[in-house]
Amino acid sequence: MALSWYLVRNHLKGRMRSADDFGAEVSESLQKFETASSVTVDDLLQEELGVGQWLPVGDADSNFSHPVVRAELHGDLTLVALAVPSSLRNGISDFTYILILAHPKALLTIIRDPKGAFAADFGGLVLADFKRHQSGERSFTAGEAVFRAVRSSVVGIENSLATLRATVEGCFKTLRAIELRQQRVGEDLDELEAEFGKTLAELRAIVRTPLQLQRVCDQLEEWASSDLENPLFDSTVARRAVFLKMKVEQIESVLGTFLLEIERAIKRCDDVSKRQLLDAQRNNTYWTSALLLPNLIFAFFGQSFLGDARDGKLFWWISGLVLAVYGAASTYFLLKRSRRLR
Repeated sequence: MALSWYLVRNHLKGRMRSADDFGAEVSESLQKFETASSVTVDDLLQEELGVGQWLPVGDADSNFSHPVVRAELHGDLTLVALAVPSSLRNGISDFTYILILAHPKALLTIIRDPKGAFAADFGGLVLADFKRHQSGERSFTAGEAVFRAVRSSVVGIENSLATLRATVEGCFKTLRAIELRQQRVGEDLDELEAEFGKTLAELRAIVRTPLQLQRVCDQLEEWASSDLENPLFDSTVARRAVFLKMKVEQIESVLGTFLLEIERAIKRCDDVSKRQLLDAQRNNTYWTSALLLPNLIFAFFGQSFLGDARDGKLFWWISGLVLAVYGAASTYFLLKRSRRLR
């Protein structure tokens, strides 16, 4: 029997649907799912899907910022929740969130996205599979559709990290040029530190998602190893789940390294700022020292020497020479101390 697949999105053509409209379609699709699967969805699962009498109290958009990726078995039904970042440049990671309720005869997919255009590498792949199934181009089983959605989430997170790295690659080059004194600091340093800070916030929001994905892959492998526990998955899914786990472990490694690089980059920005401040202090000290003797002569003494000293033919030459020698000596000494001369 062909799989009956129902898909509901909270955005259509780039605009947010009203809560009543979205909820009504979820409820209608859930009824069709129950009819196709001949299984009644209990109140707990209904509330998880966003319908029912007792909905959770609190922030309705919490799944957009703090999703819980998981796979659960509820009798004859399998619930899988998946998420990847949908926005990467606002400093707060917003997630595209997909709930999948699966039965061998029916599949219900609910896509929630905060921005109006869910992450193409993730939601786009799920939507493409749905359209192919509906058109008859390819007929999926429930297990295949669920596994492909899990794989799409792994691809989505991997591509999200690649996007973040490409975004800050220019920042790393600029910071390096500033450190080597190949580029003047100007206002770039504050902009670099702000860019690194936003990226760090994004990475810290993503960091828990691969850990949760690894648990989902573990669960799929476990289910696929036992034909009695979950009929959706077979030995092929078990082998593919092992491969996905390796990919997730690789993502965790890349993510950890990237986090350290960004944290170090922020520290390097702070070091450059401190060096810039120290250079300014050294320059102030230099000019203060270099002008000390002239100040003493012109301000304190006013060159009001006793007698006719200023009337001597060599007085101004000697006075100017003393000031020049003092300025040159002060400059040499300060450059030596600042290690600009070796």
